[in-house]
Amino acid sequence: MNEPENKALAVRGEEALPGRAVKVTLYEDRAEVVRAACAALSPGPQWVAVGGVTPLADDRSVRAKVAGDGVRVLAARVRRRVTAQNELGREEIEALEAQHRAALERLSQAERALERSGAAHERLGATLGEVGKALSQVPLGAHEGKLAGWRSAWHALEQSLDANLDQSAAAQFAVEVAREEEVRTRARLLQGQRLRPRAEAAIEVQVEAARACEVEVEVTYRTPCALWRPEHLVRLTEGGADQPGQLEVLTWATVWQATGEKWEEVEACFSTARPARAASAPLLSDDTLYSRKKTEQERKTVVVEARDQAIALAGAGQGASEAQEMPGVDDGGLPLSFRPGSKVTLPSDGEPLRVEIGRTRMEAKVARVLFPEVAAVTHLRASATLKQETPLLAGPMRVARGAGLVGRARMGFVAPGEPFEVGFGSDDGLRVRRAVEEKRDQTFALGTQKLERTVRLYLSNLSDQEKQMELTERIPVSEVAEVEIELKSAPGFARDDKDGFLRQRLSVPARATHELELKYEVRAKANVVLPF
Repeated sequence: MNEPENKALAVRGEEALPGRAVKVTLYEDRAEVVRAACAALSPGPQWVAVGGVTPLADDRSVRAKVAGDGVRVLAARVRRRVTAQNELGREEIEALEAQHRAALERLSQAERALERSGAAHERLGATLGEVGKALSQVPLGAHEGKLAGWRSAWHALEQSLDANLDQSAAAQFAVEVAREEEVRTRARLLQGQRLRPRAEAAIEVQVEAARACEVEVEVTYRTPCALWRPEHLVRLTEGGADQPGQLEVLTWATVWQATGEKWEEVEACFSTARPARAASAPLLSDDTLYSRKKTEQERKTVVVEARDQAIALAGAGQGASEAQEMPGVDDGGLPLSFRPGSKVTLPSDGEPLRVEIGRTRMEAKVARVLFPEVAAVTHLRASATLKQETPLLAGPMRVARGAGLVGRARMGFVAPGEPFEVGFGSDDGLRVRRAVEEKRDQTFALGTQKLERTVRLYLSNLSDQEKQMELTERIPVSEVAEVEIELKSAPGFARDDKDGFLRQRLSVPARATHELELKYEVRAKANVVLPF
């Protein structure tokens, strides 16, 4: 949609005032615009129209105010109209018309050249025929000297005819090229002259003035087709594995704007508020539970299911958070506002535009972490605590180490004083191979079954430097009394009995290998159906 003209809409016989956008507040699905215009008022009630407004403006959100003594606002409304106009402007259409006329002239010249070439071809052909007819009447045995002139004339005519054929082919090609160009220019001209509807809007404000004066009329309204989302760039500098480093977090507001309005050098505000959401709590419906008796077969056996449980840790498992309580999703349940350091220009092209709204640096602890059950390589992880008063909003995140980008991730909501972790890619110098062996034993006399698992880890340091890492393995955790799990051996591992994690910090020398082993046993009664 083209940008509306400020002076294109007449209200009660008067042109709309050229309004300028002075402040824009963007939400997650719309924007609130504050537009101002200077108006010269006469005594008494009157209507003032502020132009430059998108036809998408929400009528229910329109508000108006006037800064001036003895002037009050009586009403405000949005007035729209639709007109038909050419696809392109007058200057562009005139340029296309000139191009089309030039193409027609070139086509006419090419066609005339082709006609001249055809007429010359007919003349040469007729002359060659006459010469051939005259040669046919020369008696046999004529003197060779008398025939030399005829032969030279014949060869000259043949050469002229060949040259004429080449000219005819070139003229035919020029005609085809000129005709294609004429078709293209005519199509562009018709496209530019095509009429299309154009929607225009203005906000009419009825004011009453006690005396003649000049005032500034300010209108506020909301419009769709504009939104923003947070985006982050996290850069790790001045640190490596097992060394303190610096985290630089750069936060942008990525803006999309396709309202058709001009937002040039406006005061921007990016809010997490949701003015379109319902303010009342939803009604709850009944959740009915049913019970039944177990069948005879179900009473004889116990079926055990295995599941992967996500462990939620406040503060990323690094101790208590400095925040009073865990916040909610996105903005923690409290609307927040972010403002850039200067005025910005937001074009109405529908393309994403990044506006910086935050930058912070903090100390970080960097370590290599290895989860052999999930991945065969180690990853570089930085842990830090957010010290600023403004939280980090959830959104896409790009991570960089020094000057180079290493990947993409997603940032969760981080409250002030909350620890968080960021991954910075894999360390290809460290590899691991994981092997699992199982041994089953079932004793029918005692009515028990036993499963013994042995997990072997083979670590390899392919680099020329000694590297340290934090290794994490896990064993199942039983939630039913019919199944017992016992850790037989895990030298060097620290066990978390609640979640079944086994952790160990170890160092692998350069160009060396290291082997680890752990064993655990699963015991259950004979009537228990194990998931593995």
